[in-house]
Amino acid sequence: HKRAALRSKTANPSKNDGLLRSLVEHQCHRNDMPHAKRKTVSVCKVPEEARLSLATDRASRNSDGDVMHSDMNDPALIPRITILKNIINFFCEDTDGSSQGSSGDLNNSSQNGRRLTLGGMGGLGKTTLAAMAACLTELRSEFDHILWVNLGSYFKGGSDRNNLSYEMYLDCVQNLCKQLNVSSVFNCEVFLQPGDSKMNISSKYIQAMENLKHEMSKIVQGMKILIVLDDVWSHEDVELFNFGEHVSSLFSILVTTRILDQEPSSSCLSIDVGLMSQDEGRYLFSIEAGLERFANAQDNEAVDCILKKCGYLPLAIRTAGRLVKASRKIGPELNTLDILEIVIKMSDSPRMSPVISLLHRSFSFVANGFTSFSLKLLFSAFAVVFRRDDILRPWVNLDDMNILWKGLFCSADMNRLQLRLSLREYKLTKTEQIADLMCVMGLLDRKYGTNFRESKQQKWYRVHHDLMWDYGKMFCSLFKIVDGELVKCGLHGISCCNMCFEDSGDMTFSNNTIVWNKTIVDFFQEGFKEGNILNPETYKINWLPLHMIKAGLFRETIDLLMTEKFLEDQVEAKGFENAIHFILLLIRSYEKEANSDTYCSESPMVLVILFIDGFLSRFSSLIQLDDTNKKEIGRAFILMGVELQKFSKWGKSLDLFSNSLNVFKSLNYDDSHPDVTYVLKLIDSCAIRHVILVNRDSPNRLKLKIPDACDSLKNIRKISLDLISHPGYGIVQLEGKNRVGDSVKGISYEYKFLGVGLKDSTLKADYDGQCIRTFNHILSVPLGLFYEGFPLMLRSDIKFDPGVRNRETVRIENVIKGLHASTLYQITHEGLICPKVAPHLCLGISSFQTLFLVAHDSLNRAVFKNFSALPKSKKTIIMNEQDNDNVNDQSSQSYGNKCATKLELSSHPGMAIVSASETLPIVSVMNGAQVGGLALGPVEHALSAKMNEKNHFTITDKYEGVAFTIGLKENLEIGKSVFISNYAGPWIYEFVINDNGTISPLISQDLVLGFKVPGCSKFQC
Repeated sequence: HKRAALRSKTANPSKNDGLLRSLVEHQCHRNDMPHAKRKTVSVCKVPEEARLSLATDRASRNSDGDVMHSDMNDPALIPRITILKNIINFFCEDTDGSSQGSSGDLNNSSQNGRRLTLGGMGGLGKTTLAAMAACLTELRSEFDHILWVNLGSYFKGGSDRNNLSYEMYLDCVQNLCKQLNVSSVFNCEVFLQPGDSKMNISSKYIQAMENLKHEMSKIVQGMKILIVLDDVWSHEDVELFNFGEHVSSLFSILVTTRILDQEPSSSCLSIDVGLMSQDEGRYLFSIEAGLERFANAQDNEAVDCILKKCGYLPLAIRTAGRLVKASRKIGPELNTLDILEIVIKMSDSPRMSPVISLLHRSFSFVANGFTSFSLKLLFSAFAVVFRRDDILRPWVNLDDMNILWKGLFCSADMNRLQLRLSLREYKLTKTEQIADLMCVMGLLDRKYGTNFRESKQQKWYRVHHDLMWDYGKMFCSLFKIVDGELVKCGLHGISCCNMCFEDSGDMTFSNNTIVWNKTIVDFFQEGFKEGNILNPETYKINWLPLHMIKAGLFRETIDLLMTEKFLEDQVEAKGFENAIHFILLLIRSYEKEANSDTYCSESPMVLVILFIDGFLSRFSSLIQLDDTNKKEIGRAFILMGVELQKFSKWGKSLDLFSNSLNVFKSLNYDDSHPDVTYVLKLIDSCAIRHVILVNRDSPNRLKLKIPDACDSLKNIRKISLDLISHPGYGIVQLEGKNRVGDSVKGISYEYKFLGVGLKDSTLKADYDGQCIRTFNHILSVPLGLFYEGFPLMLRSDIKFDPGVRNRETVRIENVIKGLHASTLYQITHEGLICPKVAPHLCLGISSFQTLFLVAHDSLNRAVFKNFSALPKSKKTIIMNEQDNDNVNDQSSQSYGNKCATKLELSSHPGMAIVSASETLPIVSVMNGAQVGGLALGPVEHALSAKMNEKNHFTITDKYEGVAFTIGLKENLEIGKSVFISNYAGPWIYEFVINDNGTISPLISQDLVLGFKVPGCSKFQC
């Protein structure tokens, strides 16, 4: 009888109340899920927002597996019977292709590969309709499994993507496997090789995704499957989930999207979900407001006015209905018309959307204006303070909420406002009472769960919707108080004026955020000392360090993070992997607040990560751990290594990845295991290659991932140096402290070289159409030398020795002109970065790994195959010079070349030290000296060198006359490049050969020559 009723032709909600209510009662309010007679029907996981709307009184389960209950009542179902009927008819056709009661094009698709799209703007209820359909017995009895994937969650939070990457798609597939309760281990890893072209890299990722799709097709073969793809941002992604292409069993897809499909498939049918009709709006409003029907035409007229102001948008109507329900609880003496008139009064601000306007009026049901203001302030403080960078609306337990609101009540400014006294007039004396009232008003959600080290159930709350959080932020940006007095605008004479205070909103929001976070931290610390805080451990673990960061207490935060007790509590509460994930979230918040997201290599957060590394290493060595904990520690090392790469600590991140690899090897994982495959990929990611100048048509050129050309910009624009030429990679800063450049006497500056690394470490920059700046440094080339193969660097402002400009005006001015020209770049419409004075060149990636200094025990050290021959060449040359004083220079040079040794490496088989460029440019500002780079390259291009009596390694043959150097001794540190030159300035040319075949600077033998590529010793596990 339900199927026949569902297929009725009428769409009038008033004539379908019985059907809708029977569906709701039969499907949404049952504690046990319905089962078909011929098979077991799986239940799709409904998104939290839809689940709260459909079945909020049923038990739900959080991400940690704890059972939690939400007790919000009166589910607001959008009464769109026609759409629901069409969805059921489309997917529940008989196997012969016919469908009783169906009409139109909905019957034109074949049984297998059916696809239906629900399209329309946000807030129309597309997800709710899909969730309602997925809960109906008609649909459940048609399929063995109904699976749900929320694609929109991958593209929120400032993502610059609108289609799935390989990693995103793999996560989706693993999620589907989890819903099917099958193994989610796939052998579809992508292996990239040095020198892979853009097309080759793309084809590898595409092939891997196709392999994943084919593997999923094997899994679903024989099952009747419906996949709900919620919030699709790119219709191309839908094809990735069309597993029905390779199966013979029933397979269908239901899509919800706000994006118009420009090229719809012939098998795809669409339903446009529009704004609600008047009858539908009245029905939804009455459900949310708790009103069965309206008493008279006057009430109907008021409701229609509300619907019009809400624009017939379901979300706005739902909010208005909840306000009416809240007002009936607060003011039971008010009649329906009085309540409706309160809701009708909208804000005069043209900047506020209907929903924000309704929220702004949501507290007007409290007759006392100041009590209404107090509720707004408490809600705003809750929304702003209890926010994480990764979760806008996290769940917060009642005890932690109590700390915030009590702290506000007791603060000096708020105490003068007498907030608590104003709430007592309405018998709102406890935090729980205020929070429950906000749940009734639709501002907060509520559920039950347990706290850390406790088994007792407690209430947890969160902001109901992103729009509600936006309202809390808006109120915070308008709230101004000085010495306990609210600041009022001069024009209207009111506080929190959204018209007059809007221009200063960002500064006000920032100030209030700091003050409110400091308020809760101070109140907690004082109450903790006095023993007045209930369940302090939960707040201390989940919120205290974050609130300290937001309050600007940076030194105190570092001290807290570097205590073993804090780390032990985190591990006990969350486990190793989740604990480290949370602490790294705190580190990102610290960098955002303290260093403006710069990730400076000298940040104290580097010390925090190294402290955690030591803690985990000690912990794992002292305590016998099971395999699960070992695996989590291995993954924690990976998380920390990836985070260190953001600080340009490539060498230390390599150590952490190596630690992780050792952990996985101890678990007997082979090289095909996903964790081992991933960590090996990360180890390879530490092999950073320099950014250099290349010819504009070079295959090694770099292209930025930018939407438009930036060459005509007049204002500064924020850009990310992500690369479209190398997907998943970007321009990063190389390891090491700022070094001083002083090749020209009297001039100095600090600099760091650039490389190509993983996207997570990509630099952010400001571009004004001429210069690219980041970290208070500017993109430049050394000494303005625009030659192929020359490295790019970030340079500080130029410093001059006292009086140098007066002594050598002409020379210095010429140098300054050259240095200035080296900072001018054009970003083309292709994404190329070209020097304006040398437009034939552009930024590119070096073909080889640059030679630089590493620790003497580093896996990256260079071990020379013929190292024992180098000291012999030195002795032979000295003896020859002593015995042949009358030999001419040409003969001596020829004899010296015969004594040269090929710089082949045993640490990197088949490789050798090579020149980074074909020719060595002559630098006029360095008195005509030559300078060139050294790199790791194929042995057939190996350089040959000899060692003279001064312990100089001089190059022979093509590059005769230049020698190894590390530049100034002030720059002697790990990460310093080693190059060749004949410059006669104060540079370091002296080296020593070690017994193990490595080469060190004579004045610092704890350092050796090496690369960012591990040698073969890495694989001797």
